[in-house]
Amino acid sequence: MAEELEQGTNNNTGSAESGTQQEQNTNDGGTLLGGNPEGANQEEQQSAPEPIKYDFAPAFEGGVVDENIANEFSKLLNGVGATQEQAVEMAKFGSKYGTDLVTAYEEQRQQAEMKQYAAYAEHTKEVLGAKFDETVAQASVGVEAVEKEIPNIREILSQNGLGNRVEVIQLFAQIANMAGEDNNSNSGKAGSTNISEEERAKMLYPSMSK
Repeated sequence: MAEELEQGTNNNTGSAESGTQQEQNTNDGGTLLGGNPEGANQEEQQSAPEPIKYDFAPAFEGGVVDENIANEFSKLLNGVGATQEQAVEMAKFGSKYGTDLVTAYEEQRQQAEMKQYAAYAEHTKEVLGAKFDETVAQASVGVEAVEKEIPNIREILSQNGLGNRVEVIQLFAQIANMAGEDNNSNSGKAGSTNISEEERAKMLYPSMSK
């Protein structure tokens, strides 16, 4: 009888140890603290989706896309899980927004330039006073003299409001005087023309005659 009790006790002990070992094996396989965190990390890495390589060409005219910008934009879109269709639409929006921004800036710049050019003309009128028409007409003769050596001088004078600045007008008036002296002109004005100096000045400086 005692032997049977001892055997029963041993059997129960073995069963308890077996159950404990099974629980440990189960825990070790499924938790980070149980003994196999590397396995858990491997499962997470395997389940992570591959980053999408977006094609932004449909969003731009001609399909030309800057590679560096495309890569940075792709990182951002992958971070929010955007689809290819969503990526194209967002690229279209960004392109249009950038274009509109540049256009608005260019319009403001041109308006500011025109305002500045008009201010140059007004300042010239104030400085020259009663000699305004005469000086501008004389300067137009100087432009004609320089044009023989520099064919694009009118184009240069039309840039940055240069042709409206009083200093430039006075300079070309002086050039006309020097050219007239070289040609031994009794009137002190260089060159010959079939139109009046006032008409010539209006053609050279239309903004000044307003």
